[in-house]
Amino acid sequence: MINLLLGIYILLSAALLGVYYRHSPREWLLRMVVVTVFPVIGWLFPVFWPGRLYKDAGGKLDAYIASQQKEMSVQHLGIYSKMETQKELDVLSIEEALLVSEHNTRRKVMIDVLKQDAINYLEILQTAVSNEDTETSHYAVSAIMEVKRKLTLSLQELSVQYENNKSDEHVLRAYTEVLKGYLRSGFLDERTLRKYKFIYLGVLEQYTEISQNAREAFVDKVDMELELERYAEAEETCRVFEQKYPHVENVYLCYLKVYFTIKSAEKLQHTLLMIKKSPLKLSNHALTMVRFWSEGA
Repeated sequence: MINLLLGIYILLSAALLGVYYRHSPREWLLRMVVVTVFPVIGWLFPVFWPGRLYKDAGGKLDAYIASQQKEMSVQHLGIYSKMETQKELDVLSIEEALLVSEHNTRRKVMIDVLKQDAINYLEILQTAVSNEDTETSHYAVSAIMEVKRKLTLSLQELSVQYENNKSDEHVLRAYTEVLKGYLRSGFLDERTLRKYKFIYLGVLEQYTEISQNAREAFVDKVDMELELERYAEAEETCRVFEQKYPHVENVYLCYLKVYFTIKSAEKLQHTLLMIKKSPLKLSNHALTMVRFWSEGA
């Protein structure tokens, strides 16, 4: 049933994209890869946004994207739970369902996962592989293999497009998304994982240079440089980030992460002072982080 629905979705997507991009097979292929690797949610990726949105909307577009991402993150807290503004329902996490629920409930949870974008639940799926219920385990293995197949196919396609045109912002954005998913998939051995981390870092470098909407990419770049112990490069990325987006709170949060990692108490204190003096209206998340670091300091 799942395969049938997926097949119908792919056929409908191919037909719809074919109408809009019938004169450009390359554009059709790029978008087809995105909507196939990321069912449904792939349609929200920047590769589908009209170019004029970047020009006309400016900061409003960034705020809209952030709000959408926040909404999606709430939705993804658990497939077995739904957050409503009027009431709060009892939340039964997927992990708990797989551990303590009856077999029928476990299977239902896994089917719900399969209906979503399975790449967002890879860690749970990997845990479910060893579940005592063989049917639940089978669902998990099937989902993982499908994710791996899609990610591998997308990497192959996008790596070729990237090599052919490293200045295509849409290709760069799609490539970073696929690489990010591949790195957290758990499919790679240590040596291959390190190789793809550097590839990912290189693509992020290119993307942050040419894109006017690369705030999240800067954050990802700093995180990856810290993970690879490239501390000087991470600090330099923060400076470039600040130059490009001087009034964005994530700039300061990135500085805090870098200075905490390299154990530079003086620079960390200086950054906290700069945040407190800045006219920025901080989000609840940023305020929590500032309080935490201030107390820690």
